[in-house]
Amino acid sequence: MAHDSAQEDDVTRVKRRPWWHLWVDYHREVKHLVIDYSFRERERQISKIVDDGGFNTTVFFVAASGFLASSYSLFSMNVVTPSLFYLYPPNGRLSPGPGFVIDELTLIGTVLGMVVMGHLADRSGRKTWYGVELLILIIATMGVVQSSEGFMVQESGGTYKSSMDIYSWISWWRLILGFGIGAEYPLSSIICAEWASTESRGTMLSAVFLTQAIGRLLACAVSLGSLQVISKRWHVPPGSDSDDMKLVVDSVWRLTVGIGMIPAAVAVLLRLTIPETPRYYADIMKDLRMAVKNAMKIYGRNKDIKEKNRSYDTPVRRDSDEEDDWFGSAWNYLTGPQKAWKRLASISLLWCIMDIGFYGLSMDSPSALSTLAHDPSDNSTSYDFGWHAGTNDTMHGGGNQTEGDAPDSSWNTDYWNPNNTIYNMLEENAVRSILITTVASLAGSITAIVIINYFRRKYILFTTFLILSVLFAVAGANLIVTSDKNQAHLLTTIFIALIHFTFNAGPNTLIFVLAAEIFPTVYRCTFYGMAAASGKVGAIVIRAVIEATENHEKSLGIRLLVCIPLMLISAWISLYLPDVQTGPRLVYRDAEAEAQPLPESQLAAGTAQEETPTGHTTQPLPTGESLGDRDSVVSTDISSVNDAVTRTQPGLSPPRLRLLGRLKNIPLERIAPNPS
Repeated sequence: MAHDSAQEDDVTRVKRRPWWHLWVDYHREVKHLVIDYSFRERERQISKIVDDGGFNTTVFFVAASGFLASSYSLFSMNVVTPSLFYLYPPNGRLSPGPGFVIDELTLIGTVLGMVVMGHLADRSGRKTWYGVELLILIIATMGVVQSSEGFMVQESGGTYKSSMDIYSWISWWRLILGFGIGAEYPLSSIICAEWASTESRGTMLSAVFLTQAIGRLLACAVSLGSLQVISKRWHVPPGSDSDDMKLVVDSVWRLTVGIGMIPAAVAVLLRLTIPETPRYYADIMKDLRMAVKNAMKIYGRNKDIKEKNRSYDTPVRRDSDEEDDWFGSAWNYLTGPQKAWKRLASISLLWCIMDIGFYGLSMDSPSALSTLAHDPSDNSTSYDFGWHAGTNDTMHGGGNQTEGDAPDSSWNTDYWNPNNTIYNMLEENAVRSILITTVASLAGSITAIVIINYFRRKYILFTTFLILSVLFAVAGANLIVTSDKNQAHLLTTIFIALIHFTFNAGPNTLIFVLAAEIFPTVYRCTFYGMAAASGKVGAIVIRAVIEATENHEKSLGIRLLVCIPLMLISAWISLYLPDVQTGPRLVYRDAEAEAQPLPESQLAAGTAQEETPTGHTTQPLPTGESLGDRDSVVSTDISSVNDAVTRTQPGLSPPRLRLLGRLKNIPLERIAPNPS
């Protein structure tokens, strides 16, 4: 009984975390646990171990390192595309253009990776595929870096024939690389969601997504830094158009892409250190003891765990498909009484529309950035982007000349500057990307981390989609007006940066987070992969539209205006997403009452009909059962106990709510209970 009284004192004396603590919350009473296998409340048992961990850095770095590697690989090609066109003029290869074909194949590979790897992670376990997708990414990156034209022979007239086509090789390897990038999406998010404590789940998932902006920044920084260092090392002046400059440019793009293997290799090593998620063992394999064992490896270093009633443990499966028609049960889950198809359709449609708007900005496309940076009042050059220029059939080896010595300017996205140099082009692309998109995206992702626990997820989505519709309207209209008046696009550029900020503060981060929270464990990876793949389908569509319309002022402005109704539709859909948080019930206690332990009878009475976040009520404690015994089989919800104590204990201050109170995350199994 002395031990029980000590536990009660801890419960009654729990203090609220200061508002500036974003995630850490250590509950002293769950450091001594008794795991009772006679009760089938698996999530509650495991959450006692996991939920005491706060923001676990091991889990975060395991998930974030892989997502950083995939993001870097995705954005690095946008930085170096002009290099390929400079060294290997397209000349009609991969019509209508190599840039378009390579982008589309990368996105198609991403869709396949999301769907295939997401489903495999549900069927054979998350741990089975930890690092496999990154090994695919590493191999594909090596293939891209080593792509070449092969052996070249000079013919009469000075033309060259080659044994291989570099664009065909890059297209193939980018397809494989896209598969690895796509496969990383469900694995990174599900690793984080299923390993994170309930309280830190939103913060940790949004922090993982922050690495996408970091990957973009690193891709630009590596490209810019390697260009400057290599050119200086080889004593090649920036304005040079010699063969030495071709060697510099070739080294720069291969180094920029190849650096992506480093974070991927680090992520593979980190993922060898983390076991299978406890939720996979508990909810799919039905092996509660292994779930507890794995949870203890990450979160149980300072806990004293005892087991009892092991004979009541649920039967353990040999594999995840045992006695289970997976597809039939998944279909029943979607179309049955739960009507889960609404969740899947809502999050998939949101992701698709969001990516249409996001990729419609052309992200870090050199031509779109050049358009925004161009001041039409400086000259009257016609709009000739050059992406399809120089389409003669004959290529001079390694140079930037086509048949008849006509210059191929496909690499020069500064279409108004025919005397531009490749050095200046690459340098300006990197700087523009950092200033216009990358810094804004990084700031938006940091903002999402700060606000994600203080406002309901779907209301953040609703608000940011409305803000985006206004920003798209202003940016698109201003771009068209300034184009007609031959004025600079400074105001449009500022609003484009604000759009990137708002995307990452809202939809880009929140959809990534919500898709990992609203599905049950048994289908979580599969449905997450399907939702994410729908986003890339939207990206494939908008990329084809961009290819057909190009990135000059009016076309870009019209695309921005078309996004307005899409953002309004997305705002409306957001309201139908399920809640994953409950509102704060913040109570202040008197100092005198804080020091007084609460009698067991009064504590039991106060918690008898306490409402849970899902609207259910807990049952009164059985006669003769102490809170210490009951604590081994019920969810330890400290805030609920504290609220009940406040309402029943005399002499306490009346309850008050903060304007920006921290919301409580609902456990995953309450958001989407396992159908079984």
